[in-house]
Amino acid sequence: SVGLKELFLFLFRKNNINHTEIFHNAKLFLFIEDKDNQVRKIINSEILLLTNTVIKSLSNEELFLLILQKSLIVDKFLEKLLTKLRYEILYTLINSNQNILKGYFDFIVSLAQQCLLNEYVYVQSKKEINQVNQLKNKIVNNKRINELEMAILGCYIPLYTSKNITNKLLDYKSKNILFNDLITMQIKEPLKEIKLVNSIKSFDKIFDAVSKKVREQYEENPYPRWRYTYKYLPSNFLFQLNKDINPNKVKYSNKFVSPNVLIAGCGTGKHITMAERYLNANILGVDLSLVSLAYAKRKTDELCFKNIEFLHADILQLKNLNRKFDVIECVGTLHHMKDPLIGLKVLLDLLEPHGFLKLGLYSEISRQSIVRAREFIREKKFKNTIEDIRNCRKSIVNEKEDPLLQKVFIGQDFYS
Repeated sequence: SVGLKELFLFLFRKNNINHTEIFHNAKLFLFIEDKDNQVRKIINSEILLLTNTVIKSLSNEELFLLILQKSLIVDKFLEKLLTKLRYEILYTLINSNQNILKGYFDFIVSLAQQCLLNEYVYVQSKKEINQVNQLKNKIVNNKRINELEMAILGCYIPLYTSKNITNKLLDYKSKNILFNDLITMQIKEPLKEIKLVNSIKSFDKIFDAVSKKVREQYEENPYPRWRYTYKYLPSNFLFQLNKDINPNKVKYSNKFVSPNVLIAGCGTGKHITMAERYLNANILGVDLSLVSLAYAKRKTDELCFKNIEFLHADILQLKNLNRKFDVIECVGTLHHMKDPLIGLKVLLDLLEPHGFLKLGLYSEISRQSIVRAREFIREKKFKNTIEDIRNCRKSIVNEKEDPLLQKVFIGQDFYS
């Protein structure tokens, strides 16, 4: 058990892996059966969580804090715990009982980081929303920086959305390393992305009506938000391809020494970090959303990638690009188009005769629960607003009699 804990701590302290992929294992270790039962009983009781010794020790557990800071929490039980704790923390602050919160500061900062990663998807009561607005006004009007208040506000809204708070925190240095990390995540990184938007070239205008709708969605919510991912050792493209399709094998005379690679629909750049493993590759990342591209550029700059170019464009417009590619990868993209086959034809025209095209499309079988969720949203008349998205999620969790609908929250996408 001690060895396992050291292993998880070692992995979560590192910043060159995808922590969300080891989240479930870390959670199972953290909440071994006894503790899991204890915490479940506490959540469902009327007692104050903040004064409970089990919760107190959990909130000071380094592994738990690292999980909150670095991986998306993909678990409805933990979400319930965190939502309830956030509620109590806000009310303890409002009722001027800040002594109780003293031992919780690092936990609150970690929770604020988690809430940015999940895009503030946790449900908020009307009472909470009113209190948060009052807290925001108090912070804005206060010349002095109260770190505890700032961190609690950061659990409910992204801090960069207030110009006043941004100006207060931009050059602020705390004695607490974690609070400085929160400033980086909630102030400095979003500002950097706003600046990076101007450095990305646009190729032609986006005319297609469906493309415009897709772009609007991702402009508002760059997807997926991610903090860290794997650092791959580069090797020849053909070697990587054969590894991916093993036990099948492709024999080829073309050596792919420095392949030109197109990532069509690169989103926030996670796909690019995987293509970076192709030795000596020159990569072009194309996406409809400028906001997503700015996120991708910030992340690839952080990773010191030198061989990446970004282009803001619709795949449909790329027929005028006058470039050819040895490798084209298009995953999770073509099915959003009005006519995917037209998009596919554009990509094939961009491919060298010796080239490889990798496609990833939605599966009708695996997405049955998504289709059911869409029906449920229509039945219950949920609108496309933040409040309704939060309330819809709560309704889906409570819909215990519908096994197909219950499958929706097995997937990662339900949690952001």
